[in-house]
Amino acid sequence: MFAKTALAAAVFLGLSLQVSAHAGITPALGVSGTFIRANVQRPTAAAPCGTIDIAANINNSTAIPVNPDGTFGATITDFNAGLDGSREIASVSVDPTATGADFATGPTVLTNGDRVPTAVGSQPLVVQLPAGTVCTGGLAGDLCLVSFVTAGNFGNCVVVQQVADSD
Repeated sequence: MFAKTALAAAVFLGLSLQVSAHAGITPALGVSGTFIRANVQRPTAAAPCGTIDIAANINNSTAIPVNPDGTFGATITDFNAGLDGSREIASVSVDPTATGADFATGPTVLTNGDRVPTAVGSQPLVVQLPAGTVCTGGLAGDLCLVSFVTAGNFGNCVVVQQVADSD
């Protein structure tokens, strides 16, 4: 009886720690205002942006401008310390169509966050899109969707915008 109770307690504790662990990247797809713990997603191969409705949010989300060299900056924020609140990006992929249906690996994280932060907080990220990436999504035809997954398996998508060169 004790073994069953101990096992149940261990499973419950493990699940409760998983639920309370979060980190996300801003500005996040579908989030207006302050990014909060509830905005964090659990991206998967089948749902790279988590449960966010991409079509309903792609054109009204804050887009991050892509620099002429293909880099862009974002911010990662964790809501608890430790690996589950990791601010380190473990994987990043891009969908140049911004539909959520055509993600491919290839972006490089040039400036990453802490793998095991000792306190909650935020850090800047710098990401490089693959050479030759052309963003074709959204109403203006210049948006890409970028999916981030942290070392703690949390994350979300951000919208990036390639702005025309004025030269």
